[in-house]
Amino acid sequence: MRRLIKRLAKLAQEPGEARPLLPARKFSVTTDLSRGPRLPTSAESPSSWHDVKSGRVAFAGDRVLVYATREGVWGPLQPLVDYPGTQEVFIRGSEVEATVSDRRYRVELPVELDAERLIQRLAILSNVRLSEAEPQAEAEYGGWRLYFKMPLVSGRWEVTATRIVAIPRLSELVSPLLAARLVALVMRPSVAVVMGPSGSGKTTLLNSLLNEVLRLWPHLRVSIVEQVRELVLPERGNIARSVARPGTPVTLLIRQSLRYERPELFVLGELRGEEVWSWVEAGRLGIATLTTIHAPSLEKGVETMAQLMRQGIPGASVKDVLRLIDIFVLTRKYLMRGVIARRVEAVAVSIFRHERCILQPIYVAGRGHLEEGEFLELLPERLMVGEAGEVYSKLLEFFHVDVSEPEFAELEPLELE
Repeated sequence: MRRLIKRLAKLAQEPGEARPLLPARKFSVTTDLSRGPRLPTSAESPSSWHDVKSGRVAFAGDRVLVYATREGVWGPLQPLVDYPGTQEVFIRGSEVEATVSDRRYRVELPVELDAERLIQRLAILSNVRLSEAEPQAEAEYGGWRLYFKMPLVSGRWEVTATRIVAIPRLSELVSPLLAARLVALVMRPSVAVVMGPSGSGKTTLLNSLLNEVLRLWPHLRVSIVEQVRELVLPERGNIARSVARPGTPVTLLIRQSLRYERPELFVLGELRGEEVWSWVEAGRLGIATLTTIHAPSLEKGVETMAQLMRQGIPGASVKDVLRLIDIFVLTRKYLMRGVIARRVEAVAVSIFRHERCILQPIYVAGRGHLEEGEFLELLPERLMVGEAGEVYSKLLEFFHVDVSEPEFAELEPLELE
């Protein structure tokens, strides 16, 4: 046993060409996890390992073994954080899981993790207050988005860390035709909400859509309000940003942004509560408006927004949601055999028909897109940036759309009242 552990430690410190971490002979050794990771058997030797500046990470089945030769801010987890394929790290007490290259792994260390010490260090460096009075906090540090929880609210020290990555182009997330249609709809102008479960790519999609609009019309005046700074945008004088802090709630920031910053496009990072009416007000002023909200389906998303509206106006209904919000985009996350996949599930537009509010899908995954003629009927004669037909044609050209290629389908309206 000791000889094996010494060999592992020696290999973790030796850079060079890939070689098996353990001898080829058959053996099976298990140690107490409190003393270190379970050493792999010959049948499950790490299929690959990678050297990083702070140590080494090795993959074995559903586990990733982390060996630090130099501890940094993240302590013994530093090699995992340094590894470029790591997307998420979930720490709860001494237990750690991670998402690496869209696969979920259990993390094992040769030493026991001191979660309290690690979280306190990250909280100090990210300049957030974490105390019994404020036992949970959100922050950003070193290219990671962090969410801390103390045992007071979670039972154990806990942190969720998500790497901030380069935002993909919109046409990498959706088809070129849907990309062109989304941009055209936003510029009607519209009030648009991207909804979906946690981790389904809502913020990434919103960010990509916003960046595409700014590529096309770089001089638009944009105001952004966030509770946590998540959106990745160019630093320009025409982009104003605000982040909520104690004493400056989201509702106040929204009202100040609309009153003083004079935006043509307003973005709320995430809709969480009573600020719904202040956010909707932007759309009533004729400003293109975007946000995200947690919801598992279009129907439940609409009902969730109705419930939020009732906090301000008790009689608010689903009809009010459909009357005030124009575009609904649904994203979903799938976990299949340990691999995480995200996609846009549906896009729908609220319209009035025979004095009823309905949702008209323009895209449904697995079925296709609304016919071109029917989609054009959803656009007014003139958008914020020009004649609708001319702008839409330029968008089709910009996204390299061949309208003979996409799959079109008859998409029946949804009645939610």
